[in-house]
Amino acid sequence: MGLVSDIIDSYSAIVYTYKTIGVDKLASHYLGWNEIKELAKYYRGEMALLQTCNRIEIYMFSRDRSSKRELLHYLNEVHHANISMDATILDGRDAIRHLFEVSAGIDSLSVGEYEILKQIKEAMKSSIQLGIGSKYMRSLLERSLKVGRRVRLETDISKGKVGVYSLAVEFAKKLVGDVKKRRIAVLGAGEIAQKLALILHNEGAGDVTIFNRTFEKGRDLAVKFGYSYFPLDFSRLRNYDLIFSAIFYPEKVKAPEGSIVIDVGSPSIFEGTNVYTLKDLEELSKAQLEERQKEIQKAKNIVEEGLIEFEKDCLNLVYDDFVSSFMSKIEEIRKEEVERAQRELGDQSEDTKEVLDAMTRSMIKKIFSPMFANLKTAVEANEVNYINLATSLFSHGWLSKDKAEEIKAEQNRKRLGGGDSVNS
Repeated sequence: MGLVSDIIDSYSAIVYTYKTIGVDKLASHYLGWNEIKELAKYYRGEMALLQTCNRIEIYMFSRDRSSKRELLHYLNEVHHANISMDATILDGRDAIRHLFEVSAGIDSLSVGEYEILKQIKEAMKSSIQLGIGSKYMRSLLERSLKVGRRVRLETDISKGKVGVYSLAVEFAKKLVGDVKKRRIAVLGAGEIAQKLALILHNEGAGDVTIFNRTFEKGRDLAVKFGYSYFPLDFSRLRNYDLIFSAIFYPEKVKAPEGSIVIDVGSPSIFEGTNVYTLKDLEELSKAQLEERQKEIQKAKNIVEEGLIEFEKDCLNLVYDDFVSSFMSKIEEIRKEEVERAQRELGDQSEDTKEVLDAMTRSMIKKIFSPMFANLKTAVEANEVNYINLATSLFSHGWLSKDKAEEIKAEQNRKRLGGGDSVNS
């Protein structure tokens, strides 16, 4: 595909997930905000970082092949360990497909979860804020969100209980039975804790206490569902049957005896034989995976269609780049010619300049508008050879004989009914 394949091949991803290195190891690979800011300064290209409780993924766009190697070196330096050895490296179409599958909820601890869409939006926002998310990365992330939304509209992959928090409550019910009869503590007031509180409320659990370091935030969550609330105090947990933890804490905490603790934080903070973590939820996730297999296949088909749509997005980027670059050159020439005309006329007045500017701009618009309209139509119809011909001609001013013959042969093939291929 020439120009489009060059764009596709410039994408890559460094991937760490619960599936590739395990939940326990994943916890040591996260990047803090200061490290992310340093990484943004370090990397030469566009980049977005997606970090959730079950994945750390860095998506990149760069035509410099060495930049990925340098980024891996930086990760090793930050973590004081050779974590690049744990990385799954994806390039080109494989990296793009992986992101689309993540967005679709296929590649997730909880199949069909909705939260990933919000997390991708946040990754895009951070990327733009840090100055490393320009048009190529935005285009990729925006298309991934469209794929994710379409999957949820056209399949039942997200039907029923989805999300890590749902898995946690279902897992708890297998251990303690009806949660209505249990005294429950929820540690945290962030997004996962909020979802846990909602599900427990929907399950009819009434004896629930929210513990949080920020008292006001914990109180607001508790009041919403009619629960009790306290500042975070581990010594108060002894009297609870079931404890859900969704917080970060700098040191390990011994789980109270007689309680069941489900720690969905990454890394987990509780230790003890009565503690269950994300790793323990994987078996439930596998069962969910089998139940949703039919919907997963539908989602995968949408992902593949998303790849084709993304190639069209790339064609539009080629078109926009071409028009912008071409018209910039034309504008330089136009200004020079207007100045030359004024010198030859011996008239430097603003009135004359205004007339010449209006006339030359009108001429340029009338000359090039039909060409740009045809080129835009070609982009929409995925006429790759026409686009490559136009960009080659107007970028370099000439075509080699071999290139001209290649384009001619391709057009003849299409006229004979061969069709056009996105992968040509």
